[in-house]
Amino acid sequence: MLAFCAYFPAYLDAGRGAVVGDVDIPGVYRIPKSSVPQALHDPKHLFTRQFVANGRGLVDADGILVNTFDAFEPEAIRSLREGSVASGFPPVFAVGPLLPVRFPPQEPAKDPAGYIQWLDAQPSGSVVYVSFGSRKAISPDQLRELAAGLEACGHRFLWVVKSTVVDRDEAAELGDLLGDDGFLERVQGRAIVTKGWVEQEEILQHGSVGLFLSHCGWNSLTEAAASGVPVLAWPRFGDQRINAAVVAHGGLGAWEEQWSWDGEEGLVTGKEVADKIKAVMADETVAKKAATVREAAAAATAKSGTSYRSLAEFVGRCRETGGRHA
Repeated sequence: MLAFCAYFPAYLDAGRGAVVGDVDIPGVYRIPKSSVPQALHDPKHLFTRQFVANGRGLVDADGILVNTFDAFEPEAIRSLREGSVASGFPPVFAVGPLLPVRFPPQEPAKDPAGYIQWLDAQPSGSVVYVSFGSRKAISPDQLRELAAGLEACGHRFLWVVKSTVVDRDEAAELGDLLGDDGFLERVQGRAIVTKGWVEQEEILQHGSVGLFLSHCGWNSLTEAAASGVPVLAWPRFGDQRINAAVVAHGGLGAWEEQWSWDGEEGLVTGKEVADKIKAVMADETVAKKAATVREAAAAATAKSGTSYRSLAEFVGRCRETGGRHA
């Protein structure tokens, strides 16, 4: 996404007209028109103006720290560092995957939904974790199709349901959101469905989780990479289709590209969801590739790893600059 942001102003300057098409990022790969963040198709949109201004301003930075690691996005990191994406680009420090700092708990961890206790009782790699983040709502019709798919897939699942946009109260009852047809009763025991806050990192690190059905927010993907949990990508808006391409290219999981996202007509049916979950859960190659990503992430942040060295270089440059200005 950083490479796309850095190159997009030059793409517009090349005189391709007001209509945004496929974007070939030099040294990286093609971002198809369908994956370009929706707002960027409107040149007058406030987000577009800000995005282009930010892209042009990147070259003025002294350096850029990115929450990724060399083995996960080798083409983009190499092309940014070599100046292929934008000439005169500043040093790029890939220092990820960044994970939350842990402090000794002052009191027992809260688990109001009982999901950790429930995960502890499930077989290894048997649970599908489903979360689409906190920033966007999913339509009621799509929520109900998703519910039908999760029920039909036959696997255990932990589903964090959100139907309102960020910072809006979630007042509706689960039964009303998902269709009052007995869904919650039918999946009782093999699933937990909650509107409450969960500790996602803790869930992804749990051995019972075998698949993450995700909207492909970048924090979610880096947490999945660090935990080695395969991702079934279902991007919803913004940068998430570009991130989903990283999932596919980086070996972290699978992406059903024809599934709709915000602003597109049509629903992804419950049968489609169920079939894809069953296929990915049964694919041992996917699990092995995700485990390889986890090993690469651990190697990157270990002492002498690529992210460790990158952060050390950044600290060294800061010290040199501080010394000159002292």
